[in-house]
Amino acid sequence: MKAKIDIKRLLILLVVGVALASCAESFLESDPVNAYTEETFYKTDEQMYAALAAAYAPLRWNSIWGSTVALGEIRSDNAAAGGGSPTDNLDVQSVGNFTNTEVNQVSDDQWGKNYACIYRANLIINSEYNSDITKVYKAEAKFLRAWAYFDLLRIFGPCVLSTETLYSEEHSFERSTRAEIYAFIEKDLKEAIPDLKEVHDNANIGRVTVGAARALLGKMYIYQASWNNNDPAIFEKAIAPLQAVVDSGKYSLFDDYSQLFRPFQENNSESVFEIQYSTLGDNADNNQGTGNHFMNHYGLRGLDNNHPELYSGWGFCLPRKALWDYFLEDDTIRRNASAYTYKEVVTDYNATKPASAKKVTWELARYNQDAWEGFASKKYTKWKGYTIIGAVNRNLPGNLRVIRYGEVYLLLAEAYLRGTSHNEAKAKELINTLREKRVVVMPGESSFRTVDDLIAKYSQFSSVLDVLWYERRVELAGEGDRWHDLVRRQEAASVITAGSYASNWDDKDVYIPISLKEIGASGGSLKAYPEE
Repeated sequence: MKAKIDIKRLLILLVVGVALASCAESFLESDPVNAYTEETFYKTDEQMYAALAAAYAPLRWNSIWGSTVALGEIRSDNAAAGGGSPTDNLDVQSVGNFTNTEVNQVSDDQWGKNYACIYRANLIINSEYNSDITKVYKAEAKFLRAWAYFDLLRIFGPCVLSTETLYSEEHSFERSTRAEIYAFIEKDLKEAIPDLKEVHDNANIGRVTVGAARALLGKMYIYQASWNNNDPAIFEKAIAPLQAVVDSGKYSLFDDYSQLFRPFQENNSESVFEIQYSTLGDNADNNQGTGNHFMNHYGLRGLDNNHPELYSGWGFCLPRKALWDYFLEDDTIRRNASAYTYKEVVTDYNATKPASAKKVTWELARYNQDAWEGFASKKYTKWKGYTIIGAVNRNLPGNLRVIRYGEVYLLLAEAYLRGTSHNEAKAKELINTLREKRVVVMPGESSFRTVDDLIAKYSQFSSVLDVLWYERRVELAGEGDRWHDLVRRQEAASVITAGSYASNWDDKDVYIPISLKEIGASGGSLKAYPEE
C-alpha cells in the first residue's frame, strides 16, 4: 500500500465500472463509470450503483494466485498444488509446500484484491451523497469491506485497517491488532444488517443480503472465539445471527449433494453468498475479467475433448488420497462429489459406449507425479455446456461458493456446542439434520447414522465436537476452509509436521507473508509476518 493515495488525481476508472462487477448479468452490463472524474461522481443514485458494482469486482480476481479456494486447500492435508511438474506455477507450489518467501504472486494477489475491495468500499461508505436506495448500497459496501478484512485476517494475520481513501505522505501503515480488526468487522456487519435486503430480484442475484451478513457475522464470531482461547461467551454471540439465518426460511439444504456444484447450479437454495462469474464478457484478462479463470487451473490435465461434460485444464489443487479415505463408509455421496477418479471419468464412462464410439482418454502421466495420488478436483472444474463468448480459458463458468447453508448448520452447531449455554442437544439436532440429507443408509440399517451412532461405532469419535470436526472437513472438502479450520484449532503445525512437508514448516507459516512489494511501498513500516 502506498503511503500517498490521491483520489483527486485519479480517474474514476480506479473504480473500473460495472463492466467488472461481480453480480448478475444486468448488474455486469450497466454503463461503465470511466467517463467521470471524482469531482462529478458519487452525486446520483446511478453513480453510486456503478461504484457499488465496481466494489464487488475485486472479489472475483481469482487466477490461481488469488484463489481463496486453492489457498485454503493446498496448504492443508486435503490437497496438493498439482500442475504439470513440481515447478509448474512455482509461486503456488511454494505456498503449498511452505517454502514461499515474501516475493510471491500469491501474496501480491491475495493482498491486492482485498485492499482494492476495501478501497472501493470506502469510496462508497464515505460519500456524502445519501438517498433511500444508497442506504442499501452503503450497507452492501460495509459487508464487502468486512468480508475483505475477514479474508485478510485469515490469510495474513492482523493487517492494516484502512477507512480512508487519501493519506498524507507521512502516514505510516502498520498492522492493527487482531482484536481491533474483529471489532471493526463486527461493527461493519451490525451497521449493515438493518439496511440490507432479504432478497434481490433475478437481475441482481449475487448481491449481498441480510442473510449473508448474518452468516458472516456468525462465522467471524466462531473464528474470534477460537483465537481467544475458545471463549464460550464469544461462541455464544454467534448463535443469534446464525439462528436468524436458519429461521428466515430463505434457504434450504439441497436435496442432492452430488448436484451442488454441477453445471447450472449456481445460486441454488444453499447459496447464502456466492461470488458471481459470467461466461459472456469476452474478457482477455487472466485475473480481472468477468469469467472464472481459476477453473482452467482446476480442470483435468490431459483429458481429451471427447468427454461430453469437461474441458481439459491444468490440473491444480489435487485432492489427496488421505482425504478420500477420510470419508466414512456411509459418506460416499459427499466423497464422490469432492473428487474425480480415473474409474469415473474414463473406465465407467467408456463402458457405456459401443465399441465403434469415440472413447475418452485421460493422460495421467501429464500430471506432476510428485502430487498425483489418483484424484482430481470436482467441485471446481472446467465444465462444458455454457455459452461462452471469447476465449474459453478466460470466460469459464462456476460461481465461488463463499458461504453455503450447509456450513451455516455446522457453524450454528459449533456455537451451541461451545457457547456458554452448551446446548449439546441442539448441536446434535443440526448435525443430524445435515447428515440425513448427505449420507446413505447402510445395508441392514433402518436409518442414517446419527451423531450418537457415530460415537458408539467409531473410536475416532469420543465427543460431539469430534463429529463436528469430521462434518466440517467432509461437508466443505475442496471449498477452501480446511486450512483455516486447522489454524484456528491450532492443529496446523501437528498436521503439517506429520505429513510430507515437515522439514519446511515454521510456526510463522500459519500465515503467508505480506509481499516485498507492499513492504517497500509502505516505506518499511509493514513487516512480512505479524508479531503475535
